[in-house]
Amino acid sequence: MRNDGFPLKAIAWAILIVNLSLIPPSLLAEQKGSLRPYPLPIVEAEGVLSGWLMQSGFEVSRSSPETGTVRLTGLKGEEIWEVILSPRSPLASSVQAEHTLKGQPDPARLEALWTFLEGYVKGLDGGEKNSRQGIPARVLSKRDAVVCIKAKEKSEPIQFSGFVVAGRGFILATAHDLKRVEEIRVTLSSGQELKGDLVKIDSNRDLTLMDVHSLFPSFISLEQTRDPIGRGEEVYSIGCPDGQPGVIHTGRIRGPLQQVDGLPLWQVEMEILPGSSGSPVFDAEGNFVGVVKGRYRGTATVGFLIPLETVIEFLKER
Repeated sequence: MRNDGFPLKAIAWAILIVNLSLIPPSLLAEQKGSLRPYPLPIVEAEGVLSGWLMQSGFEVSRSSPETGTVRLTGLKGEEIWEVILSPRSPLASSVQAEHTLKGQPDPARLEALWTFLEGYVKGLDGGEKNSRQGIPARVLSKRDAVVCIKAKEKSEPIQFSGFVVAGRGFILATAHDLKRVEEIRVTLSSGQELKGDLVKIDSNRDLTLMDVHSLFPSFISLEQTRDPIGRGEEVYSIGCPDGQPGVIHTGRIRGPLQQVDGLPLWQVEMEILPGSSGSPVFDAEGNFVGVVKGRYRGTATVGFLIPLETVIEFLKER
């Protein structure tokens, strides 16, 4: 029986075309490089992109095709946006996007979206890189209340920052390096080193309180004397990055207070180096506004702050 193979080839091509038509557009977009990660929690990414689309005149609808993912559809005449957001971590998201005009992809508009997102992430509307010039005197006056902390966990040395919150010797710091701590040493701005004892630790809020059993003339008041900080506001951290005491970094708040794993955090554009966790943060008037929690992994200038209200709640609870 003769078979020249032509019908089989035709069938194979037909199957291939059908299979390609069944691949989700988002997956094809990913293969073309339109899947990009950003250091934004999915809630913030959704709000930022929804606002951008609406300001551009699009009618925006939202759906959730899979658990944890968000699809935004923007319609304006024959112009259509499809944006899919998926979480990479509690503090980061992946963004897939496709734009068509009269059914045809528009690479220029897609590039405009990436430019907008990268501008937002870099804080181009006021998040310039740190400047060590012109530190306000009221901020400089807080340096004596900041301490450097060294500890051992399973015999491995760790180093971070903290600050005096009461004259009788209580030190506030972050808690994420203290799960199995063996020894704590606190170095004051004068260079004096004291033994620290844990009084209270809250891994959920990432805060700890320790006692060095000494009296201090300088400490940081936690009384709220101002309105909450806002986007674009300049702030200053004082800490011990890389073990260097009293280092001041300038930054700017990057967006509204956001919920991460059920807890509020400020996102900040600020140089955050190893050892900066636990640094107190102040506004230009020297008012305490938060604590450096850490930085977004893989960057040195995208950080997160524990707000004043969380610190006060932590201290009030027994």
